[in-house]
Amino acid sequence: MIEASGGREAGVLREAQSRPGSSAPNEDLHLLGGTWALVLDGITRYPDDGCDHDVPWYAAALGEAIAGRIEGPLPLAELLAEAIAAVNARHPDCDLANPVTPGATVAAVRWRDGLEWLVLGDCAIAWRDRAGEERVESDDRLAALPGVPAADLAGVRRWPVEYVASVRNREGGFWVAAADPGAAAMARTGTVPIAEVADLLLCTDGLTRLTDRYGRTWPEVLDLAFGSGVGAALDLVRALGDADPRPAAKRHDDATAVHLRFPGFASL
Repeated sequence: MIEASGGREAGVLREAQSRPGSSAPNEDLHLLGGTWALVLDGITRYPDDGCDHDVPWYAAALGEAIAGRIEGPLPLAELLAEAIAAVNARHPDCDLANPVTPGATVAAVRWRDGLEWLVLGDCAIAWRDRAGEERVESDDRLAALPGVPAADLAGVRRWPVEYVASVRNREGGFWVAAADPGAAAMARTGTVPIAEVADLLLCTDGLTRLTDRYGRTWPEVLDLAFGSGVGAALDLVRALGDADPRPAAKRHDDATAVHLRFPGFASL
């Protein structure tokens, strides 16, 4: 099922779509507010993760906890830490110390006097300024790891639990939103003048396959998403996945994209 939304609020034009990578439930999530937007990419579940809840439950709970705080005064990383702790409190009887307890990667933006951004894990935020220049913010710590040979875990080829335990939310490894609120402090964050931003894209790694796996450049991806709509970008990544003869852990991944256009801030 394709989930789509769009419209205009407070002068900002918005378009969003999310598509599952298979017949399994979509583990991505996107939420849009009056002055904020976020995407979450739930981490495909490992067997024996010690939790009574599935990944869509975790992504929905975390999204709700972030949305309930994001209009407040806290910086994005601090409110993410609070949100992680709040989700922990919703399932205290689960084994939250399990190294593969359900989690998610996060990309979020909030605009007030400036545009604040946060990326934790392999989601991405990219924008084009009013001069036509692109800027991309992502978290490449996972991609930079050497890894180990993959194992078949519940029908998906991925790193063994022992290796994940040694690198997930560990110094020198990679960081995601799971049971440790301290991981939020490792998010990449920043602020830019809102008047400089013309169009912005938040997306999960199901869409960044266009650049990571299929050789498209970010200017090409932004031209497509901003010019033809995020649905066109999602169509392209699906078509390229169908035609790709190379083996992969997943032929298609859940993919989510949110496009924000800021026409009302040009004169600020």
